[in-house]
Amino acid sequence: MLVDLNIKDFANKVATAEPVVPAGGCVTALSGLMGVALLEMAVNSALGHSTGEKHEEFFQNAKSQLTKLHTELLACIDGDAIAYQGVLDAYKLPNDCPEQTQVRKANIQAAALSAIEIPLTIGEACLTALEPGISMLPKVKRGVLGDLKIGLLFLRTCVEASLAAARINLSLIYEADVVTSYQAKINELQTKFDTQAM
Repeated sequence: MLVDLNIKDFANKVATAEPVVPAGGCVTALSGLMGVALLEMAVNSALGHSTGEKHEEFFQNAKSQLTKLHTELLACIDGDAIAYQGVLDAYKLPNDCPEQTQVRKANIQAAALSAIEIPLTIGEACLTALEPGISMLPKVKRGVLGDLKIGLLFLRTCVEASLAAARINLSLIYEADVVTSYQAKINELQTKFDTQAM
C-alpha cells in the first residue's frame, strides 16, 4: 500500500514513468492530508494552552471533524491509485470487434466513475476542512498561526486540483445523463469553494 511507504519511496514512485500510478490524485490526497494535519496541530496546541480555554467547545468539535477527514484522505491515497489503475486496465482490453469494443467502452466508463468519485471525495474533504480552519484563525496560538495558514493554502490548492481531476476524468464518460449528474456535483463544489475562499 502507498500509505505504508516512507516519504522518499513515495516520491520516487511518483517521479518514475512506470508504473503510471501513483500520480496526481494520490499526491492531491496526500497534500490534503498534510493540510488537515497542520490544522490538527493548531487545534491540539490550542487545547493544551490557555488560548484554547476560551473556545474549548469549538476546538473539541474541530478536532473530531478533522480526525474524520484525516482518516478519509488517508484512504483516498490508495483509493485513487486503485481507481486510476482500473482506467488503465480497461484501456488495455481488446478492441478487435464490435462486441469487444462495447465491453471495453463499458469497462472504461465504469472505471472512470471511480476515477471521478475519488477526486470528488478528496475535494469535498478538503473543502469541509476549510470551514473550521478559517474559523480558528483568530483563535489559535500566535506560534502556530503560520502553520495554520500554510495548511489552509494546501487545502485550497487540493480542492482546485481535485475538481480539475474530476473534470478531466469526466471526459471518459459517454452517457450524457451521467455526465450531467457529475458536472452538477463538480459545479456545486466549485461554487461552495468560491464562496468560502473569498
